[in-house]
Amino acid sequence: MPNIGALLKEEIRRLARREARVLTAGLRRDNAKLKRTVAEHKRRLAGLERDNRRLVAGADARLKEAVTASPEEVAGARIGASRVRALRKRLRLSQGEFARLLGVSPNTVFVWESKQGRLSLRDKAKAAIVAARKLTARDARRKLDLLAPKPAAKKRRGRRRTH
Repeated sequence: MPNIGALLKEEIRRLARREARVLTAGLRRDNAKLKRTVAEHKRRLAGLERDNRRLVAGADARLKEAVTASPEEVAGARIGASRVRALRKRLRLSQGEFARLLGVSPNTVFVWESKQGRLSLRDKAKAAIVAARKLTARDARRKLDLLAPKPAAKKRRGRRRTH
């Protein structure tokens, strides 16, 4: 003779599962719809990232080829302290950023801006300044980002004093 308690438990389980399936059917549909939406967004994001990489690469290539100066331009350039300072200000760069853009030390830019009259520059530095004249502030900032990331701020060591 079958155990009535076991039969009742089995029947209760079956009915509970059926009832739960009916109650969660809407949730299952919503979940499937959300998963399709997420998959569509992932595909769209991947396409946008691909387009962005292509556009940035094109802009970077344009920027790299646009910042060169011909030997004639370099030979005919007259560069003075006030012109260096004006160029740096037009590009909205600090002396350190401007130095990094030109490939010289920040102290060199300080000395250039402090001198009076015409500067006698090395060919490489002169060519870099002539090429920088062609840049906009946005292009200069982008070129700086391409050259190297900004140096990280130094962490303080030791305890802080509280008064």
